[in-house]
Amino acid sequence: MAALRGQQNTLYIPSSVEQEMSEYMFHSLPQEACGIVLGEAAAGGIRISRFQPIRNVAPDPLHHFQLEQAEWIRCIFQEPTLIGVFHSHPRTEPLPSLEDIHALPTFAGLLNVYLIGSPVHPSDSTSHNKMNLHAYEIESATHTPDEVNEGSKHTLQPLQLRMT
Repeated sequence: MAALRGQQNTLYIPSSVEQEMSEYMFHSLPQEACGIVLGEAAAGGIRISRFQPIRNVAPDPLHHFQLEQAEWIRCIFQEPTLIGVFHSHPRTEPLPSLEDIHALPTFAGLLNVYLIGSPVHPSDSTSHNKMNLHAYEIESATHTPDEVNEGSKHTLQPLQLRMT
């Protein structure tokens, strides 16, 4: 996965995969939904080919997500390549929360894409069951020798998302 870092600036996701993620998110409401995305990296960007839902076993699933451990471990070894994690923010915009930032060390090194979805609040009948999806690249911050002793620091950088 390290070979993917810093090489892509666009994430390509088929509309059918985005629809599957959206349906799973709405089916999971009012709880946060979570899962992983699989695909491949190419010179022109990262291409998602599949979404795999994973049960949310967080003690407070209305406000947090935690991937069910056995399902998560199985997904690490799946083909195609594990690319990223998806979770939803059922009541807020799909922007990284403090909890998201604090959870990054769990995924850094294994994944390089962090997807957050949230329901589009119905302002008219055409937005029913639509998802607002944002993509971020997980980056490791550069450390000074003193910072290395404090632990790993990671950030989320916006990633261009294209539906195919």
